Parts: sequence; C-alpha cells; structure tokens
Amino acid sequence: MKKKTYQNVIVLLFALTWGLVLLDRNAITFLFPVLMKAFDLNNAQTGKLVMVTGFGFVISSLFITPLADRSGLKKIWLIPVIILSGIFSGSTAFAGSLTFMLIVRFLTGFADGPIYPLMTSVLTVQGDPKRYATYIGMMQFSIGLIAMILGPTLTIQLAIHLDWHYAFIFTSLPAVIIGIIIWFVLKEVKPVSEVAGNGSALKGQTLSDHAMKWGDVPKIFAYRNCSISYIANVLIMVGFWGVVSFGTTYWVDEGGLTLEYTGYMTSISGIVGLGWALVIPIMLDRLGRKPSASLLTFYIALSMLIIYVTQGLLAQIAFIFVIGCCGFVSVLFVAIICQESVPPTIAATTTAIGMAIGELFGTSIAPRILGSLGDIYGLRTIFLVGTISSIIAFFLTFALIETRKTEPERDSNEPKHF
Repeated sequence: MKKKTYQNVIVLLFALTWGLVLLDRNAITFLFPVLMKAFDLNNAQTGKLVMVTGFGFVISSLFITPLADRSGLKKIWLIPVIILSGIFSGSTAFAGSLTFMLIVRFLTGFADGPIYPLMTSVLTVQGDPKRYATYIGMMQFSIGLIAMILGPTLTIQLAIHLDWHYAFIFTSLPAVIIGIIIWFVLKEVKPVSEVAGNGSALKGQTLSDHAMKWGDVPKIFAYRNCSISYIANVLIMVGFWGVVSFGTTYWVDEGGLTLEYTGYMTSISGIVGLGWALVIPIMLDRLGRKPSASLLTFYIALSMLIIYVTQGLLAQIAFIFVIGCCGFVSVLFVAIICQESVPPTIAATTTAIGMAIGELFGTSIAPRILGSLGDIYGLRTIFLVGTISSIIAFFLTFALIETRKTEPERDSNEPKHF
C-alpha cells in the first residue's frame, strides 16, 4: 500500500472510530427518558451516570496515555481500548440495577479516555504534518455524521421498535468491528530518528526519550495558552454536557416535545455539526485562533441564553446549532491552540491533560450538579448556567496568544508565561 493511500486509510478508520466511540458514549443520554422510567431514576441519578463515565475517562487519560508515549508503542495500546469501549458500552444492555449500570459506564469511560490522544499521536508520526488540521476536521466531521446525525435517531428507533437493551448492543458492535479492522491495517511504528510531531530530526533518539514525564506537568501549565485553554474548555464543557446530558429530557418533560421529535432535532444538529466542521477550520485560518475563539464562545453563550428564555422555534434552532459548535470549540482549545503553543515533544500529552481536566470538571462533576439543580429549579436552569460559564470563557479568550503561523515564529520551546 502506497504511503499516501495508507495515510488516507488510517485517517478514515480513526475518524470512524471516534464517531463510533462518541456514539457509544452518548447513546445512554438519548435513552435517559426510557431508562428513568425503567429504573425509576431522577435527574441527579442520570447525571451521576454521566459523571462516573467522565471519571473513568479522566483516570485513563492521565495514566494510560503517558505510559503509551513512554513505551513508544501505540497500536498495542490503541486497539484494546477501542474494542473494550464497544464491549463495555454494549454491556449496559445487561444492567439490572443502577449500581451495575454505574460500573459499566465507568469502564466505558475508562476505555474511551486514551483513544483520541493515541490516535492523534499516531497521526503526528505516520500522517502528513501539513494535513494535521484536516485530520482533526475529519474526526469532527465523523462525530457529526455518526454520533449526532445517525446516532440519536438510530438509538431511539431501536429502543422504540425493539427494546432499549438491543439499542445498546447494536450501537456498540461497530466499534468492536472497526477495532479489529484497525489491528490488521495499522502499522506499529516505534519512532526512532526523524519524527517528533512536526518532523524535527532527533537522531539516535526515540520519542519515548522525549515523552512527557510526571515532572514535566508543571512546565505545561507554564504556557499561558495552555492554562487559559484548559479553563475555557471546562467552562464550555459545562454548557455542552448540560445540553447533551439533559437536552432530550428537557424537551420531552418541560419543552412539550415528543421523544421521537427530539431525536430528529438532535440528528439535525448533527447535520449542522458537519457544517461547523467545514466552516470553523476556514474561520481559524482566515481570522486566527484567538479572534475565532472569542466569536465562537460568545455565540455559544448567546445560544444558551435563547434556550433559557424561550421554548419556541427560536430556542429549538439555537439548540440545533449550538451542539456542534461546542464540540469543535473544545477541540480548538485543547487540541489546536494547546498543541500549537508547546514543543511537539509534549504536544500529545498536553492534549490528553486538557481533555482530562475538561472531563473531570466539565463532564464528571458538572452533570451531577446540573442534574441536582434541574431537580430543584427545573432543567431550564442548566442553560442559564451554560450561558454564564460561556460568557466567562469569552472574556478569557482575550488573554490568549495568537498561534496561527502567519509570520516567522518565535522559538516554539519558549513558554508563553503570564
């Protein structure tokens, strides 16, 4: 197989993988109205299910990813977690109690955690460095197509016409299959000399010699863009996971919509997400990273406010458009701005840390708190919280340092301190 063909194949497989992984993870949120009746759950308990998934994600991101970087072997780590992600998600079908469900959702998150950092680190070594931004865009495109367009409708239709148990089984099988395919296609390369994320020469050295060690963590936080992006990402994730976790329940219980209509609405948001995956990269290249971050975070805050103040058509449109935007803005902070702000030798782990922090505070803790607020004050409150957190993120973007490469660069190894 020619090098370019091989690169295109692994990018396609990785894009499919990430879309399927997020479908597995989000499938439970599409079925919360059904599961709440089956297990007599309240909003706080459904938030807890999202929370434990996030905790599993955080733990594995922080510990498995650095271990893989130090070993220099990615395939041997990546394939098992992809397959286990599908297996654990499918095991939700066999849950007979909330406790069992909490365990399998934790394991699902644990398997999911290292997948994105490992795939992107493989692409930095085996892919074309000039096409890295395109690779990120393809993965976001896959999220919109698989996890947002096909996922909600497919999952809900399976639950309606068969049973919620079958919905988990049939949505998890593709991840297991794609993991097996990647095993036969992906080459295990232990990088030795010429590649270090951006193609820098490292003669006689392996990437494991330059991988992040625990002592390097404070150095990452010394970069202004990293610290600001980590905080801004958490704030965006609060609103994003509030919408993802409770959006369906909100529209059904408080918005007066049917479950089927809400599923279609979420699928349409996936189509819009495809548009965001095409438009935002152009925006980033034309306007720059910093101005784009400011505009997009303000847009998210405005959308959340509209959903909070009204339940009419305008709110439904805002709901449809904001989901895909939130997802890409999170990637903008932790994958693009962060990686462009640090030396390539710590770029992958920098993203893993950013994702872990976002999961811990924005995904694990926030849904539990938002669920409790929803029980006390109504689920509309979630969108007010999302408005406030997004506005704070908007103001933080003014402190970012532009990373778009339009002029001769400064030494990339120099931290951008406060």
